[in-house]
Amino acid sequence: MKFSREKAKQAQSREFVTQQPKESLSSLSKAKITITNYLGGQYFLTVDEVLVSRSKVNLIEGKHSKSALLPSKGDIKDGLLKMILYSNLEDVKINGKKMKSEGILSLTSPKIKGSINSSNTKSEISEFFKKNKFTSIQISMVESIFSEAKKNKFTIKIQYAK
Repeated sequence: MKFSREKAKQAQSREFVTQQPKESLSSLSKAKITITNYLGGQYFLTVDEVLVSRSKVNLIEGKHSKSALLPSKGDIKDGLLKMILYSNLEDVKINGKKMKSEGILSLTSPKIKGSINSSNTKSEISEFFKKNKFTSIQISMVESIFSEAKKNKFTIKIQYAK
């Protein structure tokens, strides 16, 4: 177990200092996250960006596509898995200070015009789909992941990025 944890920590450290070619981040604020479960198991992850306010930390996972309106289904599924983990965190601390946390899945592309998030109104979302010429399959997927976000109390943002 000690060997396995050390390997996981090393992988976390490598990911922490690496910017993936498909990442398009608005800051360079990657952070390390260690999740400890009730059995004492530890999971070493990185989050692409963090935004810290007085009492809340936003844990932002970014997925980017250079050539399509949306990242691949596989990338989105990976992001959703992390959001489910992040939305169920208890006892979140930054430098020893207890904080509330919120997960945000940021889906970006240079082909996107404007931005929306999972808490926009139906009419705003519909207008965004029209402006960006989303197909019915893309609309269906976005609607289903927005529903997932609302049920699990995290946010999904779709926006322009280079």
